[in-house]
Amino acid sequence: MKEKFMKILKESYYNLSAKDEKIFNEIMQDNGLGKCKPKFNLWAFIFGWFYLLYRRMAIEAMAVLVVSLMVGYLMAYAKLHPLLVLAVIIFTNSLLSGFCYYFLYLNKLGRDIDYCGEFNTDIECMKKRAKPKITYVIIAVLIILILIWPWIYAIVTGVSLKT
Repeated sequence: MKEKFMKILKESYYNLSAKDEKIFNEIMQDNGLGKCKPKFNLWAFIFGWFYLLYRRMAIEAMAVLVVSLMVGYLMAYAKLHPLLVLAVIIFTNSLLSGFCYYFLYLNKLGRDIDYCGEFNTDIECMKKRAKPKITYVIIAVLIILILIWPWIYAIVTGVSLKT
């Protein structure tokens, strides 16, 4: 099973480098899913859940975001400074995305293989599902801008949000 998953990964992963292939091979279990072994990915660390969305890993991105927000909520509940809470949310997001990227991607690969046919996998379907897409990132940024619009408006115009 591991060899089959590695073969599909080699044929479908967008810009698979030798380093990435080695890491995927190292953390892939016999059933094709990843074991949670921290391996660093720079792009996922820098861009956090946006990079996961770019790689079409929406479920994993939402899970990372929820965990980050829960950590932030606990810190806010402890009445810590809001900028410290925001910094910890961003750092937790980057840490989870950057060090768990390969593990999360293998879980996405398992879902994609189930979708495209487990026994006779359609490689074109896999390539289509593996190709990065910026649309999810743009939608996420737009939702964030809509949610923080009152604060942006208040900062630009000097209007108080309390009135």
